[in-house]
Amino acid sequence: MDFTFRNETTTEELYAIAKAAYKGSPWSKQTFANDLKSKFARYMIIEADGEPIGFVGGTHLGEELEITNVAIVPGVQGQHLGERLLRQWLVGFDAGTRILLEVRQGNKRAIKLYERLGFIIYNIREDYYRDPKEDAYLMDVTLPLVAE
Repeated sequence: MDFTFRNETTTEELYAIAKAAYKGSPWSKQTFANDLKSKFARYMIIEADGEPIGFVGGTHLGEELEITNVAIVPGVQGQHLGERLLRQWLVGFDAGTRILLEVRQGNKRAIKLYERLGFIIYNIREDYYRDPKEDAYLMDVTLPLVAE
């Protein structure tokens, strides 16, 4: 497969990818639409042979970037595309930028990915998630990322 990356996207595209990746998007179309209107929102799409298969999004304020979503469609999950996407996206931010995110305690695959990139758990929000009830791990790293 030939992978490409782009920053331009639409509400419909983000919602469709999130809906497939999460088996029901955690964000509504309106939430994505509102986010795309923000001057602080940053997104990147990964495509395979011209078809969108995933995205990463976040809010960039000064020297901090909060990752709000990382989604890869089910048919290509487990191929380290999330890591490729994150590495590609994060090179666009200055060294010294602090990257923050939260992840479900039970999402072991995502936690391993973030740890490979150099993220560490700096706090826990108890019972933060619902359906099922789970803690949220708060993780961060300061750019540049650890080498591949």
